[in-house]
Amino acid sequence: MRFSALLVMLALIFFTAPSVIAAEEVTLSDTQYIPLKPGFVTNYGGPGRLKYVRVDMTLMVDGVSAQNVVQQQLPLVRNTIVLVLARQNENNVVTPNGQERIRQQLLQALHEALTLEVGQPLIVEVLFTNFIYQN
Repeated sequence: MRFSALLVMLALIFFTAPSVIAAEEVTLSDTQYIPLKPGFVTNYGGPGRLKYVRVDMTLMVDGVSAQNVVQQQLPLVRNTIVLVLARQNENNVVTPNGQERIRQQLLQALHEALTLEVGQPLIVEVLFTNFIYQN
């Protein structure tokens, strides 16, 4: 009986004692996100039956100044994205590995276009928020 009372008391002390949690420093990054609205709808796959892809995406940039420059360059950005999406084959569109290849191709093409236009690639990452295809 004394043993069970001791266990209950220890449990109460353990669960009601203030817990000491090591305070971790949280550093805020300067990452900014640019959602591209409306999303992109284009055909892909070359001749034959029409196939469509719809992609919603967000661009990740480092800093407000980069965000402002990319927003000023949105016509160039959107044009580059449409051209890359339209060049895709069916294997890239319908498989997860292919979709990752598309994401990497988009990032590379955007880096090249922005470097030519403003002298810096500016975009850190391309993030797909929706990817739908019809083949």
